Amino acid sequence: MFSPRYWTFILIVLAAFGYSMFRISQSPDLIVSPADAYSYRYMELENGLKVMLVKTPEADKASAALSVNVGSMDDPEGREGLAHFLEHMLFLGTEPFPEPDEYQQFIKQNGGSHNAFTSYAQTTYFFDVDNEQLSGALERFAPFFISPTFDEAYVDREKNAVHAEYSANLKEDGRRIFSAQKMAMNPEFTFSNFSTGNLDTLSDRDDSKIRDELISFYETHYSSDRMTLVIAGDYELDQLGNKARHLFSDIPERDVHFERPDVPVFVPEQLPLDMHIKPVKEIRELRFTFPLPEILSQYQYKPVQLLSNLIGHEGDGSILALLKKKGWAESLSAGRSLSTRHASTMVVGIGLTKSGLLHQEEITSILMEYIDLIRTSGIPDYIKEEQRMLNEMTFRFQEHGPVSNYTTRLSSNMLIFPVEDTIYGDYRSEPAPDELINRYLSGLNADNMLRVLIAPGVDTDTTDPWYGTEIKIRPSDYQKPDTSEWTGALHLPKANPFVPENLETAPGDATDAPELVTSDNGYQLWYYPEHEFDAPRAQVLIDLKIPAVKDSAEQRVLARLYARTVTEALNTYSYPASLAGLNYRLSATSEGLEIAVSGYFDKLPVLLDQIFTEMKNMNISNEQFERYQASLIRALENNLKARPYQRTLADLKNWLIEPSFSDTDLLPVVKATTKEQLENFAAQLGNSITVTTYVHGTLSAESAAEIGTLTQKYYPANTEAKTDSKLLKAPAGQFQQSVTQDHPDKVMTLYLQGTDTSDVSRAEAGLLAQMISSPYYQYMRTEQQLGYIVFATAYPQKSVPGLLFIVQSPTASPEDMMNHSRIFFRDYEDQLETMSDEEFALFQEGLITRLTEKPKNMGEKAANFWADLATGRYTFDTRQAIADEVREITKTQILNLYRRAVLNNEWSWLLFEKGGQVNDMTALDTLDRSSLEQFEVPEYPLPEVSESSATENAGDNQDSAQ
Repeated sequence: MFSPRYWTFILIVLAAFGYSMFRISQSPDLIVSPADAYSYRYMELENGLKVMLVKTPEADKASAALSVNVGSMDDPEGREGLAHFLEHMLFLGTEPFPEPDEYQQFIKQNGGSHNAFTSYAQTTYFFDVDNEQLSGALERFAPFFISPTFDEAYVDREKNAVHAEYSANLKEDGRRIFSAQKMAMNPEFTFSNFSTGNLDTLSDRDDSKIRDELISFYETHYSSDRMTLVIAGDYELDQLGNKARHLFSDIPERDVHFERPDVPVFVPEQLPLDMHIKPVKEIRELRFTFPLPEILSQYQYKPVQLLSNLIGHEGDGSILALLKKKGWAESLSAGRSLSTRHASTMVVGIGLTKSGLLHQEEITSILMEYIDLIRTSGIPDYIKEEQRMLNEMTFRFQEHGPVSNYTTRLSSNMLIFPVEDTIYGDYRSEPAPDELINRYLSGLNADNMLRVLIAPGVDTDTTDPWYGTEIKIRPSDYQKPDTSEWTGALHLPKANPFVPENLETAPGDATDAPELVTSDNGYQLWYYPEHEFDAPRAQVLIDLKIPAVKDSAEQRVLARLYARTVTEALNTYSYPASLAGLNYRLSATSEGLEIAVSGYFDKLPVLLDQIFTEMKNMNISNEQFERYQASLIRALENNLKARPYQRTLADLKNWLIEPSFSDTDLLPVVKATTKEQLENFAAQLGNSITVTTYVHGTLSAESAAEIGTLTQKYYPANTEAKTDSKLLKAPAGQFQQSVTQDHPDKVMTLYLQGTDTSDVSRAEAGLLAQMISSPYYQYMRTEQQLGYIVFATAYPQKSVPGLLFIVQSPTASPEDMMNHSRIFFRDYEDQLETMSDEEFALFQEGLITRLTEKPKNMGEKAANFWADLATGRYTFDTRQAIADEVREITKTQILNLYRRAVLNNEWSWLLFEKGGQVNDMTALDTLDRSSLEQFEVPEYPLPEVSESSATENAGDNQDSAQ
């Protein structure tokens, strides 16, 4: 039976929802959230192509996504990666648009982006673009599936790109572990195959040319009736339907027949197995994989989600709470991993401490005992109902994100859900019958598991042939203990106290931007009443600036350890809040600490009060300190093993910003830090502090003021903010710095630094980057085949414009990369000079669209305002001001900028390379950083305190005093 509290919750939610938990779109029976302003229509073309049309009122961007029910599982034997290679090739020319960069250039030119992915059972292609340019984008997109050219020259070149992608991941633990685990699976189960492809699997052979096999695979697998298409834009549904019919009806419906055999994930009677995997980074994880029946047909009940939520719970009585108490684990995750028409798997991953490595058997028995607890006690009705109601509430107050993410999700959903549940299927959660739960629960047992230990130094006896990962597989030696040690320490979750009960919205009067409510002695409270996104949610951001943190490596380390300590102490308490849609983050910044709380605002003050209480009363044992210290050391060391281009970017940024401390700088400081220093940091936290609180949401001005009061109660500000960190002004010239790393790839990261912080300079650099991005990619990657990771982009730092060029390659040296970059730079001047006014205008409009794109949800909107607030731009107009400047820029301005910055080297060039120095560039360490000038940060006057808010707050304070 439900408690009175739960009946209250259900009645409140139902009342808020009214009698319409959902609405019906124009398409018969398509279930849509009542909060969703989009309109939908489903249609099927004569060739069998399934199409979803989405009208997105007042949207700046349009999008399309097409999914094909073909993936890496369909690769022919011996041609691993062919489906992935085909995905690459469709971008490189079609009969109407044979130029290999035509599609990408059009999308980039018009403020958009594009990509594709090949998964086990599907391949999806997608883009977004300026709404007004949807037709042109679709005209270039549709021929992918009608008349690709498979140009022989680019077939040969793109093989190298696929190989470079493979090479770039050779040291990536995610890929290495993913591939290694497949070696324990049934070799007849095609998921176990290598899926990326490389020069070996995609090479021409005596009896077969890869281009012929590519075309054959395309013609025998890509058929219109195996595809789903979503088109979204600010157009009438009839217009979108006409575009779909006109452009996609010619996709051929082929008589394709290829089998997907029903093969078990693991060889029968093979389990249980134990496996060891040796990682590159310092990773310690105990991972359990359980093969289960397929779950796609049971999506409306979500039985695996329900079981995963219980096993992955982090509150009182949970597996993780017990493991943390024992000092054996740092994290736990549980959820569905693999899902096909015939099978699925659940994976439980436990992040171990060093001590946990010594207690694998006990950890396994704790997991098994918790599963037995679920099996013997059953899942209470209140837990099932809670999952259902929280899913329904999320659907009821659905928010959209980037439109290309949405079209991609819908096109994927159309492959697996009935039409009516294309949107609702992710949220539909009917109470699962016990017999259904037991069907999946029966697979969660010690005789049906692959137990994988991932850790440095594990015993291994063979290697994965694709990534060279050292592994060992053997029959499991786990034995269930005769008696339970953990009775009483484990129990199922209680009713969630953070489930919201008040869902009424009451924002203050609408404003164009956040208003300053309070400003006094280093304290500011800002409030923005949300009217555009009418959901009972709020975003609260609190910035605690601590002067010592900015200037001291020791203080930065202490801030990180402090944030970790408080977060760990709050975890059991706060986890139910996250399940109920209320999340928080306490993080160290380069200038102090930041608290972010977001979600349903009903219980937000309760959670925030507990966060502050824990911050004020931080308590840490010796064992906990040693564990958190070791964890931070491991994180810093792992950062040094990131991808080469990521390493060079981190080193570049550390060199530019003053003061700044690299991971290498921080490592010895962490090792020398003591528990007493951390306790002193916590005790002195409020001694010198500047506080900014920003409240954004559909809550009232009074509620915002109460949050401000709560912040001041615990952390009253007592000092005015000092100057933020600054950006060094590099001198004119070309400088280089080497990065050393154990990785086979080489990299160049070239940064060109602007000369001032004006909006017009930022606009010019942004527009030049928009124009040069696609041609640079086309030349360096597609034509010269220098690497898989290639991009050119704007790279503004602290209001200073900049240009960034990155190439990561398995074969080319930094010298080769720079030589080809210089050739490109020289030749691109002609393209700029001969560019038509019409083409230049398209680039302008494309960038303006990106800059002025409306936020799709409350979180995006709050983040945009916070970005300006954090930099002191109290006009809250950065993006709009730069867009206004872009509109006025002439082609002559861009040509002059290009000559100054790129051809004449009037901007400083900083090259961070791995793999060999470049001739004719000066060593960066010859510069004395301490003597370099710093850019002045633009300053904006603080606005007056809002009169209405000030009056309200004064009245509140007077009432409180009385």
